[in-house]
Amino acid sequence: MEKNNISSDAYLWTYERYIKGDPEIQEFLREVRIKSDLSGQIYSIRNKLRMNREDLAELSGLTSEAIEDLEESDYDGSGEDAIERINRAFQLWFASVILPVERMAPEEYSIKAVSA
Repeated sequence: MEKNNISSDAYLWTYERYIKGDPEIQEFLREVRIKSDLSGQIYSIRNKLRMNREDLAELSGLTSEAIEDLEESDYDGSGEDAIERINRAFQLWFASVILPVERMAPEEYSIKAVSA
């Protein structure tokens, strides 16, 4: 519990001293928080769907470098366009890869012994 108090105290001190009352810094931090949340969502969903960056890049029409930049909150392109492309890519991947596998019977994804 002590650690949380120290962290909270440091945050409050920093906020009071450097952020409070400065609309430019507040807006900058708001944008950083949004980019950070977005990057975390992209990374999390991509991993849950067992996609690599190249898969996502191919389906979204973005480059793997752009995917990396998005996941590291360092993307300079149109965020709205990228989000739209990535959402379509996730939906396409789910529909074309995940659902067909889910509908397979065990014998369709089991290796059978081969006799000589």
